[in-house]
Amino acid sequence: MVVEFYGDVSEYTKRRADKLKKRYIAKWLGVIALLLAISALVAVFANGGFLVFLVFAVLLGLIAAWLYLSPLKKSMEKNRWMFRVLIEGDFMYWTQYLPNKKTVEKKRRIDQVKRIIKTNYCYYIVFSDISNAMICERCLLKRGTFDYFEQLFTGKIRVCNDEFR
Repeated sequence: MVVEFYGDVSEYTKRRADKLKKRYIAKWLGVIALLLAISALVAVFANGGFLVFLVFAVLLGLIAAWLYLSPLKKSMEKNRWMFRVLIEGDFMYWTQYLPNKKTVEKKRRIDQVKRIIKTNYCYYIVFSDISNAMICERCLLKRGTFDYFEQLFTGKIRVCNDEFR
């Protein structure tokens, strides 16, 4: 059986994908800031230059908080996201149609999928991290069924509340 998602991603999904990516980056920056704060604490006891570690920890922590709490973008209309995701056999074919009539194509094995983030409106297919996830908007399903799609990725699907503002 074949599953295909094809079309322009909606404004709503684009804005939430951008916010999800910002939150992912913010979490990693927060972890790095925490590690720097621990390093500053160790430097205090080792009579070292703890001030440098502490300044960088605070700066990274502030940037992480700003990214995590920043509001959704007002509009992403000028950014057109047109994708085709075709799942056939053991492979997933991803095509992005760029405004200048060029295309970007990728082919990946289904077993390389790390996780699927399921929201009310779309699926994010994650291979390494969320910043390069494939977006399959539910209203763009052209062939196949949602049940078959979810059956392919049993155990990898995580339901996410996308109600952040």
